[in-house]
Amino acid sequence: MFRMKKMLIDKGKFSLFVFVIVLLAAGLWGCATIVSGTTQEMTFQSEPEGALVKVDGRPLGKTPITIQLDRKSSQALSFELEGYKTVNMPLTTTLEPWFWGNILIGGLIGSTTDGISGAVYEYSPSQYFVSLHPVNGIDKPQKAKAREFIVAGYKNIISELNSAPAEYVSSLCELLEIKTEDQETAIKKIKGLSEVYQDIPSFAREVTDLFLK
Repeated sequence: MFRMKKMLIDKGKFSLFVFVIVLLAAGLWGCATIVSGTTQEMTFQSEPEGALVKVDGRPLGKTPITIQLDRKSSQALSFELEGYKTVNMPLTTTLEPWFWGNILIGGLIGSTTDGISGAVYEYSPSQYFVSLHPVNGIDKPQKAKAREFIVAGYKNIISELNSAPAEYVSSLCELLEIKTEDQETAIKKIKGLSEVYQDIPSFAREVTDLFLK
């Protein structure tokens, strides 16, 4: 009799353990959706301002604009302004890091949940800045070229500023028309601006305004 009761108790404990595991797995399925959500804050800026921003042909508003955008992959981004050439580019995404945790914890069901919701995708970069080119074919001014370069190569520029100046920083110095003998001092100033201005377009504007009058 005692042995039978012990077996029933052990069986009950095992069933409770299984039940708890199932609840945990269910709660963690779609964890990228829970942690990151299905939208992401995006900022779009242009020079000149007032360009209409479209994603897959859908108007979002005119620059400068910051909005919450649904996370999706393989979308096309465009900037349109009368009198200027339209700028077209892909709205690039990367896999949200939580997606891999989803596979480990939630398995196929968890990853599928995130795929359906769009949370598996993360927009990178989350800020865009473009200089629009007049339709009459006049070349972009040097300041506009430098700003575009900073925005496009921001991660590489910051990485080199924090380690050793290389290809990106050298190209930036050239665009900023900084003489070789002045580059060491200029790079220190650029690094200082990067620490003050965390917003990419603002950093690009401050750098170009400092060196290109």
